[in-house]
Amino acid sequence: MVIVEFSARDAATLARWWAKALGRPVEATTVRPAGPGLVLRFTEPAAPKERKNGVHLDLRSESHHDQQKTVERLFNAGAGFADIGQTEAVPWVVMTDIEGNEFCVLEPRETYQDTGPLAAVVTDCADPQEQARWWSSRTGQPIADDTPEFAGVHLRTGPFLEFQRSATGPAGRVRLLIEPAR
Repeated sequence: MVIVEFSARDAATLARWWAKALGRPVEATTVRPAGPGLVLRFTEPAAPKERKNGVHLDLRSESHHDQQKTVERLFNAGAGFADIGQTEAVPWVVMTDIEGNEFCVLEPRETYQDTGPLAAVVTDCADPQEQARWWSSRTGQPIADDTPEFAGVHLRTGPFLEFQRSATGPAGRVRLLIEPAR
């Protein structure tokens, strides 16, 4: 099972916020999908936020109207807007959750039509192809995209794991993990 782990000042509150944002149930500090998929886990204490997180979530939209409604709903629930260097020409909206973790609300994209509310988990890394190969071997899922700047793995029952080239790497308060077999 793939886990996205958030370091939080208040793990229970942040877990409830993300559960409501994604329409999923929450158990204490863990948000699990109704069926197969990835888990969001929230732990304390939070590491200090020093820069943009190297891992972020991309939320899916059904239509441009749905994207607008999702942004409005999350803003009304306490999300903020973030400037991480994107231009005004990008079709997605960069936001922050109630503890300042960045995420994007994407415009409708056919690629993500079967992912559920969570389209992708995006990780900054030095070598996207190497990361995609590693995650593909651990999850048993095929590599979906493979370029020197960007590579991805589509989880059969959930979002894409996407890796984008970055000199800064995946440091921050959010990380991508694989749950050990029990």
